[in-house]
Amino acid sequence: MVEPVARIRPYKTKDEKQVRFVIAKAAMEGLASANTKTILNPVSLSLWVLLASFLIKYMGWWPKPGDGILAYISLMLPFGSAVVPIILFSDWNNRWYFEDISQRVLRGPDMVNFQEYYSKYPASGIWILEFAGRFIGLIAIDASLSERNNSEHINSETKTAVVRHVYIDEPYRTTGIQKDLIDYAVQSAFTSDPSVAQVKASSSSLREYVQKGLDEAGFKYEGVTETAGLFRWKVNARVLTRDDWKKRQNHAS
Repeated sequence: MVEPVARIRPYKTKDEKQVRFVIAKAAMEGLASANTKTILNPVSLSLWVLLASFLIKYMGWWPKPGDGILAYISLMLPFGSAVVPIILFSDWNNRWYFEDISQRVLRGPDMVNFQEYYSKYPASGIWILEFAGRFIGLIAIDASLSERNNSEHINSETKTAVVRHVYIDEPYRTTGIQKDLIDYAVQSAFTSDPSVAQVKASSSSLREYVQKGLDEAGFKYEGVTETAGLFRWKVNARVLTRDDWKKRQNHAS
């Protein structure tokens, strides 16, 4: 029996439909995490208990002595009802940020034609991660932003590549394979264009697997760029310089 193999390959035109779907999904996947963190916050849990208790008291549903166990089981209904407005409030206040992010991503310059966009510059690229022949993730690095900036500063030789998209299917995130995917893309960017001085990326605790992968790949915290959702979770800028990358390569060898 042949063991299933994971491989990283360049993007092909036949991948377009899957890639567009995954990029849109990745832009919104932090919403579920934000809603879960909001609902499980101590403030939300306390409010839930208070709302349920008020509803039970108002409706006169508190069990009386001798009512039996079924009377207490029936309290599941008001407790279940009381959590609904908290869920709706959480989603209402968190969703706007992720819908804005989604619109920014879907209107990005690379979304017109992936093949053409990522083949313009040597350090740019979009790669597909497969396991047993099945699509399970992708990463895209864009060096064209720095190219355009450098055209305004002809004397500057410093270039910055940006990790534009990262995604791994849920069942494979615990394996840490995202770190291998990030390592591969970063190595390609640095080796394809010697003038690329650094690779930048953004992360937040709402996409923990991406943040962990960047940390393990050597990306360092650079600062907070914006906040997300009801509880203003921090979106962090991270950077991996060529010098740091070389040190990691030497250490690994």
